[in-house]
Amino acid sequence: MQIHPKKEAQKNIEKAYKGYKVTGIIKLLVVFLLILSSRFAQADEKPLKLCTHLGFEPYVIKKGKNLSGIDIDIIVALLKQAKQPAKIDVFPWKRLLHAIQTGRCDGGFSLFDTQDRREYAEYLFTVPVHYSTFSIFVKKGKEFKFNRISDFFNKKIAHNRGFALTIGLEQAIADGRIKRFEFDDAQEALKLLETGKIDAILDNDARFRYYLKKRKKLNKIKALSVPFLPHQPAFLVLSKKAKLENFQETKDLLEKNLKELYLNGTIMKITTQYLN
Repeated sequence: MQIHPKKEAQKNIEKAYKGYKVTGIIKLLVVFLLILSSRFAQADEKPLKLCTHLGFEPYVIKKGKNLSGIDIDIIVALLKQAKQPAKIDVFPWKRLLHAIQTGRCDGGFSLFDTQDRREYAEYLFTVPVHYSTFSIFVKKGKEFKFNRISDFFNKKIAHNRGFALTIGLEQAIADGRIKRFEFDDAQEALKLLETGKIDAILDNDARFRYYLKKRKKLNKIKALSVPFLPHQPAFLVLSKKAKLENFQETKDLLEKNLKELYLNGTIMKITTQYLN
């Protein structure tokens, strides 16, 4: 997916003057404006390369070559408002993180804030792209009480590969108190749950409900009443190895316009449109 807002602006200027009879100094002024807009477009011709997570509906939805979803629509609105050309690619989660770490992607979305990621990613903390609640999904009739990590002891759980959840969970897994399965495809996790090979799936609530709804499984799988990880912010980041001429200016521009999208209600409108 490529976004070229400055080229769109240039076309709008050309359209505005099409069909009008202009002479003398007015004509010179119009020509000057067209040349100036063209030069601005050429100066920023190299687009930002942004990357996101493949298969994370309804935040990122890929149908053929088309991208949509909560995060995609928010980032596209941001790029258009900031007049920042960009190309958006999608990768599996581990490849996404590696691409940001190595600078193959100038930036990525949407990432939780973790200490190790701060070493290679510059977070745009002003406004999160979205908030995630991680719920515990179980087979209907196989519910159990959950209030703390110890309630998972001696159970088998699955979560998306590469996701950073909590230190307590990681320690319990390392100590052998909890058996973990990691998955790339929600279909794989659902099959494990339905066949009784695992006791629970930890996943983004909106994402897994969206997946279950599409497959008409909402009446067979349910989330426990207490979420595993409530209301976690996920952010747009820039790679510290991004080859940008004006790194800080680009970051400031994106943060400023992201904040405007939050204040004018655009982010809420896009989010509600998908989750409702």
